[in-house]
Amino acid sequence: MDLEANKSLVRQFFQVYITQDYATLYECMAPNYSDNSLPQVRCIEDAIMILQSTHRAFPDIRVEIHDLIAELDQVVFRGRFKGTHLGDFVGHPASGASVDFEAIEIFKIVNNKISGSWGYWPMGDILKQLRRM
Repeated sequence: MDLEANKSLVRQFFQVYITQDYATLYECMAPNYSDNSLPQVRCIEDAIMILQSTHRAFPDIRVEIHDLIAELDQVVFRGRFKGTHLGDFVGHPASGASVDFEAIEIFKIVNNKISGSWGYWPMGDILKQLRRM
């Protein structure tokens, strides 16, 4: 198991937040990818729809990777997201508010592809920031 290669896959995944090149996800994710924190995400196409929705809500979203910790077939990500709320986000219309939050996600790697994840985004904090405007 190549731990550096696993971390590289996760870095590649997070580059999509910057590039919005969703086709890249087919290189780093398994077709049956499952986000265990979002029950509606059960394949790579579902993941792409969520990312596209995130980009519509926060077109300037940026990700800073603070930590990538690899162990066996998992990579733990801890990082910061920043962006401007310029589109609908979980039923909240654009507010123009800036958001800034930390998140954690654990990625499972199988056959050199991200096959699943478990994430924590602080939704309460995010929504509070949207309402500050």
